[in-house]
Amino acid sequence: MESKPSGLASQALLNKIDQLRELNVKSIELPQLVVLGDQSSGKSSVLESLTSFSFPQAPGLCTRYATQISCCREPEESVTVSIIPQQNADAVTKTRLRAFKRNTTKLTNDVLVQIIQDANKVMGIRTTAEDTDPSLCTFSNNTLKIEICGPEQEHFTVIDVPGIFRVSSPPFTTDEDVDLVRNMVDSYIKNNRTIILAVLPSNVDITTQEILKMAEKADPGGVRTMGVLTKPDLVTEVATQRAIKDLVLGKGKQLRLGYCVVKNRSADDAQSTAFERLAQEEAFFGKPAWREIAASGRCGVGSLKTRLSDLLMNITKREFPHVKAEAMKQLEQRRRELEDMGPSRTDQSAQMMYLGRLGSKFQAVTQCALNGYYDSESLFAENPDLKLITAVTKTNEKFANTFWRRGHKRHTSPDWDDEGEAVYDLAGNDDNYLAQDILLSYPELHDIVKTDSYECSKPKAFNDDSITDHIEKVYQLNRGPELGTFSGSILSATFREQSEKWEPLVLAHVSELIGLVHDYISTLLACICPDEQILAQLWETVLIEQLRKAYIRAMEQARFLLRIERQSRPSTYNHYFNSEVQRKREDRFKELTAAAQYTSSEGAKLITVASVQDTIVNKENAQQIREDILDVLTSYYKVSRKRFVDNICNQVIGHFLLEGDESPLKIFNSELVMGLDSAQLELIAGEDVETRNRRSVLDSEIKNLEAAMRILRI
Repeated sequence: MESKPSGLASQALLNKIDQLRELNVKSIELPQLVVLGDQSSGKSSVLESLTSFSFPQAPGLCTRYATQISCCREPEESVTVSIIPQQNADAVTKTRLRAFKRNTTKLTNDVLVQIIQDANKVMGIRTTAEDTDPSLCTFSNNTLKIEICGPEQEHFTVIDVPGIFRVSSPPFTTDEDVDLVRNMVDSYIKNNRTIILAVLPSNVDITTQEILKMAEKADPGGVRTMGVLTKPDLVTEVATQRAIKDLVLGKGKQLRLGYCVVKNRSADDAQSTAFERLAQEEAFFGKPAWREIAASGRCGVGSLKTRLSDLLMNITKREFPHVKAEAMKQLEQRRRELEDMGPSRTDQSAQMMYLGRLGSKFQAVTQCALNGYYDSESLFAENPDLKLITAVTKTNEKFANTFWRRGHKRHTSPDWDDEGEAVYDLAGNDDNYLAQDILLSYPELHDIVKTDSYECSKPKAFNDDSITDHIEKVYQLNRGPELGTFSGSILSATFREQSEKWEPLVLAHVSELIGLVHDYISTLLACICPDEQILAQLWETVLIEQLRKAYIRAMEQARFLLRIERQSRPSTYNHYFNSEVQRKREDRFKELTAAAQYTSSEGAKLITVASVQDTIVNKENAQQIREDILDVLTSYYKVSRKRFVDNICNQVIGHFLLEGDESPLKIFNSELVMGLDSAQLELIAGEDVETRNRRSVLDSEIKNLEAAMRILRI
């Protein structure tokens, strides 16, 4: 055991802990000494010996609440009794309880009885079975603080908790009171900075004591529990005496802090002084039966108090830096919670300001999300799903490549033309499954979007269900009086048939992007608005309907573009169309004349005029028209596809969903907030009772923690 620390520094450290305990900041565990024991275990006598404080002897004044007894050395003798309110008491109750204070210099039994009775009345304690007022309680979670000062006192603080009892005595005590006391005791001893002083009568079987079981549950390693054995003078059996001495000497089942044994004054000894009681105790342990343990340093009140003072000081010095760090951490956390709640929203202007700030934050983050400025907001690192433009770009690229490779119904040549573009591998691309999951998560979208995934089939091969046969069929069914040409209706019919997969492809893609945008909005709002009630009211009352309108506009624009591209007369002013037609004809000529080529003696590739005539001139009219239709269809489809994909990505996605003035991302802004009437503001941003209470609790905790930090820094 270390020698007892002394000096002004040690005294100041213990004073700080007592001041912190006065603040009653429950979120900070403080070093403390808690005494617990069953009723009639001798606990009151131990406390009296340790603190020189005599608990009053009067009916109905047994411990009904935790009692903090603090001793300090002062030139003048004084006793101050006050009440530390429980943490969850309301402000009015706290003020009333803190107003209670009694000071005296001569603490006789009669004076103390009157003070305790006054404190019980203030705390609403029922002291007799005749007290039938339903507002009264038998036990309380408030703490009675007794400060004892005098020239002979040393700094020492101990907390007494109500004695454990197992059977209620209605109507005075109930089963709820049994649980309340047990929970109160548990709340003290579970603190890892608490030294548990378990008071156990020597004349009972130690192994059956519930107090030890409770202490063992809170302190499994027994590193902060000390046993105090009382009433050794009532032990007459030699075997029991031997068991007690073995515990004290460390031979039995041990606690890490061991056991001490003290002799209480007898029940009929109410007049002896503290000096006389110490002399009686010393004489008792000097008897032959107890002489073996007299020199162990674990006998008597003096030894017990020294050991407890050492333990309390050691744990205080060891834990003080941790208490300081914990207080700072708690203060920062409470401040963040209060900041997240925003300013108090009790009037219309405050409600509008709160929502306006949310709208501004939403727009600021969204601009970063659309421009890819992810380093400017920590939200993107915390939630990668907010990287909107990255997801949109990937989805558009997947759509464009799918459209390119599979958007047509039939291949128009034996070898699929990659048009000089890089091949995109669709295998293993399962992003669509995620998109469908997102859509299914928002039932408000189900009547707007396509929630079923669309698997775009591969185009039919050139030789399977030949496109030339199909062109021939369409030509025969729609030919007119034209000579050597074909009508525009034939091109329209073949183009519509070739592009029949466009509609499901486009609607599935736009639906997927709507799901991404909707999920982004929902996720971002949840990130910037921690108040779930405000979020729910804002979402349901204002945003949902506006968002639905924006998504409907996007889907309507997609269908409009589909009608323009597929149902209107084929038309283009793009010079690329004519060059494509010429290239197709050139390719066809090269293919037809390849077999007629021969090599001259000089190595040049030549072809006869007759071969050219056979290839070009000797061709049926219908065959020529079918080839022309195929060349025009192939060229126009390519022009139309490129134009259409860009229009979908630029207009529907880029304008209607992302950047346009009526984009869903532009809905939640300051203008929307300014347009809300007083009833809507109150419904969305008004504080309910729970929020006001939480704000009040946070304000109170912050004030207490700030006071705690001032104490810790001094």
